Amino acid sequence: MSEEDLRAEVPAVDERSRRALESAQEWVGDGVQGVAIGATESGEPCVVVYVLEPEAPAVQRLPDECEGLPVRVERGDAFTAGG
Repeated sequence: MSEEDLRAEVPAVDERSRRALESAQEWVGDGVQGVAIGATESGEPCVVVYVLEPEAPAVQRLPDECEGLPVRVERGDAFTAGG
């Protein structure tokens, strides 16, 4: 996949997406590893929540939408940001 193809996969972050991402940042911790703006299967923007255990009670209590955007939970390994 070329760099251009990768860039095409990155959804535009409009004002609603920015607000949703800011709100979703509060979910980080207690089972949530991170949040991002991604896309639904139909290509619409959504909030992606990265978790270790999707079945965890804290994860199960997450809302179905945030600032009008759907929430998609993705299971993954632990990670940390930094450089």
